[in-house]
Amino acid sequence: MNKKFPYGYDVNAYIDRAFEQMKADFPWATREMMGKPNWGIAKVDDEYQYVSYYSQYDGTLKPYPADIDCEEFFRRLASGHDWELERANPVKESIDVPAADTCRGDWYLESYKIRKHELGGYSAHVSAGNRSAGGSRTFFIPASYFKLSWEEFLDKYLDLVPPGSFYVTRADLENAPDVKAFLGF
Repeated sequence: MNKKFPYGYDVNAYIDRAFEQMKADFPWATREMMGKPNWGIAKVDDEYQYVSYYSQYDGTLKPYPADIDCEEFFRRLASGHDWELERANPVKESIDVPAADTCRGDWYLESYKIRKHELGGYSAHVSAGNRSAGGSRTFFIPASYFKLSWEEFLDKYLDLVPPGSFYVTRADLENAPDVKAFLGF
């Protein structure tokens, strides 16, 4: 076995290890929630490579080599599963977080909620838009953040959901009467 592929060439061994990394942040997750990855290991020009797969017009998948190491391959396999995680873990309770600033130009904050999920875990859900466009985004809060002090939690949380892009600032979170208790601090 070479150094680049310490677990062989079967991508499932890497997916299992990536899932274990994912479980650190989402202890309630199951392996099935990862869905089918668009990453793999394939022989390209007679040499094994980490690859990303892209769909072709005829429905086939084409592998594109990625110049990454094993640890980065794990990170890429473990990331990007927010949709699957959100769908598999329904919201059981949420609270609104008011923002002092709800308008940037013609873009308005419509909703900012912190949500508790049935299988465990928390997420932030933000919706914003203007008269002709808009969108929503969900950010699952890693379990490791809850092992920190409230102040350290806020630092990490605001890196995850930055106030410049998503309106709610540290002061908004600190001044919201129920947020700290809702999150278990």
